[in-house]
Amino acid sequence: MTDERGTFAHSSGYTLDYLVTVPEVIVSPYLHVLFHGFSRIESHVPPVFARRQWRTAGQSVCLLVSDPIHNYTKNSACGWFLLGEDEFRPRLLDLRQHLVERFGLRGTVWHGLSSGGYAALKFCVTAGDGLAFVIAPHNDPTVVPQWQREAVPFLGLPGMARPEPVTDLLRNWVAQDADRYLYAVVTEHDAYFALHHLRPILASIGYDPSSHAVALRDGRGHGFIADADYDRQLTAAITRWERHRADHRALQP
Repeated sequence: MTDERGTFAHSSGYTLDYLVTVPEVIVSPYLHVLFHGFSRIESHVPPVFARRQWRTAGQSVCLLVSDPIHNYTKNSACGWFLLGEDEFRPRLLDLRQHLVERFGLRGTVWHGLSSGGYAALKFCVTAGDGLAFVIAPHNDPTVVPQWQREAVPFLGLPGMARPEPVTDLLRNWVAQDADRYLYAVVTEHDAYFALHHLRPILASIGYDPSSHAVALRDGRGHGFIADADYDRQLTAAITRWERHRADHRALQP
């Protein structure tokens, strides 16, 4: 396994760290892009990267992204990847395309838990393709209880992106879903995110066949999912995504 670390610099002085992990033998045909969620700087030294929780992670090319807010301040545990998004997002999308072509991969899986799920969905929508594999994603960050504490003090910074609700971004999802699929998971004791975030997201696309949601019976709350559940649900998500892609290709003239 080789690690390729890099940093993007923003014109306003912010930095975004990323890590590309490349196995000696690549088994997975997908690029896996991972966005982390809530992260206390008292517990982590930036850059902060998501944990890879599936069995073939060590055989997959992965791009792990650290929220730029952690390089800017120790007073925010959750930045929704909004800081410097205007310049960082296109550069990450270019890097994604470069990695797919470099390793001859056939698609992208966008991973994200909680606020990371919000970022993963936004990137999937913007990229126009891929599987959004999200755990309890945020729809509208401004209604999440921690928004006032974690984000409001920094909203006036140059280059801070507007927190668009995912439901606003999904308006053309069904019309342009040829290579996109949304697979969402919520844990058993996570009713708030299931009702106030995931349900509006699914309803906004009319519960289209290009989406699927699973509620686990695991006794866990928000932000906690067992590795075995993560692995099983990711496998199921990829299977559904590939079936959706095949069905769409079969309908093409």
